[in-house]
Amino acid sequence: YEMIVQSGKGWGAGWEKLLQVLGNAKKFYTGSGDAAEALPSGEVAVSTCIDFYGINRVSKYPDTLKYVSPKGQTAFNPDPIAILQNPPHPALAQRMVDFVLSARGQALWALPVGHADGPVRSALGRQPIRKDVYGQYSGQFLPEIVNPYESGQGMSLDIGLWAMSYGVLRQLVWASAVENLEGLRAAKKKLISSGFQINMVKEFNALPENLTTRQRVAETAKLLHDKKQSDIIITDWISYFRDKYKRITD
Repeated sequence: YEMIVQSGKGWGAGWEKLLQVLGNAKKFYTGSGDAAEALPSGEVAVSTCIDFYGINRVSKYPDTLKYVSPKGQTAFNPDPIAILQNPPHPALAQRMVDFVLSARGQALWALPVGHADGPVRSALGRQPIRKDVYGQYSGQFLPEIVNPYESGQGMSLDIGLWAMSYGVLRQLVWASAVENLEGLRAAKKKLISSGFQINMVKEFNALPENLTTRQRVAETAKLLHDKKQSDIIITDWISYFRDKYKRITD
């Protein structure tokens, strides 16, 4: 959700983009794995999920599924690796870390089954972190693996906005979409049937007063840390979106 918001031009425009997407949702799942599994079952046509889950499902159903990391709208971040303090076999633990960070260890994440340096039983479907590996194994990785170092492939994140809005966005999506999905879908259908009438679109995209600017988002984010204040704010948001969708559809 954060990446979709940040792919817009500013907080408000990014939220409008996300809400238009949420308005197409059939349902919300409890986790990324469940969302990915809804595709091969035929329950939905498109689903958002972590790359690992998406690529894993494609490897099982290659004739019917496709995974895409949207170019210029996907943030790539590294996974950590570490050795526990005072392990029983420190040399062996270090060898494991060295292998994972080696060219061959990194390629193992992204190569198909059957490749000389690839996995034996099943594809792992993860992005290597080493830039040189993409050159060394060019054209040999699973088709869903992209080179994040290619120009225009990745996206730049506003870390300040991410840190400030993360908790806000979770609750905002909950209030506007998860708790109001029926009303949201009805309002989106009304937008479509109206030919996206300007005043109707403006009301559909409108944010609660305490989220209209970046400064207000920061202020609201602090209030959400207080349980009592959080309950009040989220309850108000649920009512705000329910009433707004009803005005659009009436």
